[in-house]
Amino acid sequence: MPIHARLAGEVAVLSGIARLMNDPRHFDSSRAVGELLDQGYRCFVLELGGLRETGPTVLGLLTTLTRKVRHAGGELVLANLAPPVEAFLDEMRMDAYWDVFENADAAVRFFERRLTKPWTSDR
Repeated sequence: MPIHARLAGEVAVLSGIARLMNDPRHFDSSRAVGELLDQGYRCFVLELGGLRETGPTVLGLLTTLTRKVRHAGGELVLANLAPPVEAFLDEMRMDAYWDVFENADAAVRFFERRLTKPWTSDR
């Protein structure tokens, strides 16, 4: 699997995105997310640590994965954004498309709190 997945209870933390961007298999990550969805995961954290490049390839990958998760009734959040990536998302007016967390642990705690009460996706 070109993307690394770490499971934290009911949350899938996906990482290795920076390394993945220079790999022609980066769109295979959609298949990996699909497999996790098939296993019942609906809460995803996309950890972007180390990702410094911006542009249409990055945006395409992020939106593809997010749409796949949301279409299945789940939610995907971003964590550990480098300043250039955060600025790019803001510039593209995509900052409202994702909840952003300082690190993956904070994002996992966010989902854990949401899982203790009824949750519906509003996106």
